[in-house]
Amino acid sequence: MTEEERQLPAEEESRFRRGLRQTHRTGLWAAAIGAIAVLVYIILLIVENSHRVTVHYVFGTSHTRLIWLIIVCGLLGWLWGIATSAIIRRRTRRPR
Repeated sequence: MTEEERQLPAEEESRFRRGLRQTHRTGLWAAAIGAIAVLVYIILLIVENSHRVTVHYVFGTSHTRLIWLIIVCGLLGWLWGIATSAIIRRRTRRPR
């Protein structure tokens, strides 16, 4: 730092910049609290749904834990949504 730079008064942080900085910090805290809440909810979901259930298929039955049934059905639904979205996007896009 040169002698001239030392003699210049330090610029004060504007009200707008201070608001942005504090808003960013608040957003980080909100995201951290939200992530912890989701983690606690997932743990409670697993604990509450850990008992075994009978699943009846068209050609048979099986026994599985309810949480695995929920997870597998959720993943299959998510993949089905991605697949249908891709098909609809392909069929409705503008011709080249």
